Amino acid sequence: MIIDAHVHLWRLARGDNLALTPDMAPIYRDREPGDLRPLLDRAGIDRVVVVQAAWTIAETLFTIGLSVRFPWIAGIIGWADLTSPSLREEIDALLLTGRLKGIRPVDANDNRSVAWLLDDGLQRGWDIVAAADLPVDLLVQDWREVPVATALARRRPGLRFVLDHCGKPDIAGGRFQPWAGSLAELARLPNVACKLSGLVNCAAPGSGAAELKPYTDHVLACFGPERVLWASDWPPLDLAADYATWKSVSADLLAPLSVDARQAVFGRTAEELYRLEPPNPE
Repeated sequence: MIIDAHVHLWRLARGDNLALTPDMAPIYRDREPGDLRPLLDRAGIDRVVVVQAAWTIAETLFTIGLSVRFPWIAGIIGWADLTSPSLREEIDALLLTGRLKGIRPVDANDNRSVAWLLDDGLQRGWDIVAAADLPVDLLVQDWREVPVATALARRRPGLRFVLDHCGKPDIAGGRFQPWAGSLAELARLPNVACKLSGLVNCAAPGSGAAELKPYTDHVLACFGPERVLWASDWPPLDLAADYATWKSVSADLLAPLSVDARQAVFGRTAEELYRLEPPNPE
């Protein structure tokens, strides 16, 4: 069972607050299950986890609806407003669908920094998320914000966190440090996992396994396969490489691992972390 733990789906006509602009031509169009499924079939992917792409509950409900129609969508990482007075009720309603598997709290004011997640005014929101026992995806702007993720995870040891896209190292610039040191410090916290995704977008055009290997090796050494989730970050992936290429490069990078370790990275870690139910027949 191979699971892509991070994809997005969107429909532009809905008017959701997507972080998309017309100059992002390769992905500035509808991206729906019918566009994704052929890519999964060709790459041998069984299931996916859909992650919020807009900061509205309506968009989360839209993707939940898609997951009901398409059983290969294993779950949804939705958006949540940690400042909302009705946050508890909103999360409870989403949980009743049986499709919400985590949250990714992106600032509704389009503040891309994650530093705001350390604000003391969010303590009630974090308490509610902790009570719901939902894992939290963290999207940093780049490697310089990995220490913010560390501070948050240290402050909230009862929450499970997932660092998206390996903390976005500067691969194109060859800046292994201080990303590597910051990631190692984050990985010392047992309540944090890491998505093996987004690396081709951080690298120079045409980069392959050789250029990515020092970074993937470091992620695996720091977190171990049981805390690493493979993912594509499609469709933003298309800005740097096609789906099949990323899957092939990933297979090459993970080839030295044991069969059990590869199975963890390619699916088991996602199943356990997000508590994904077994697939139903389509």
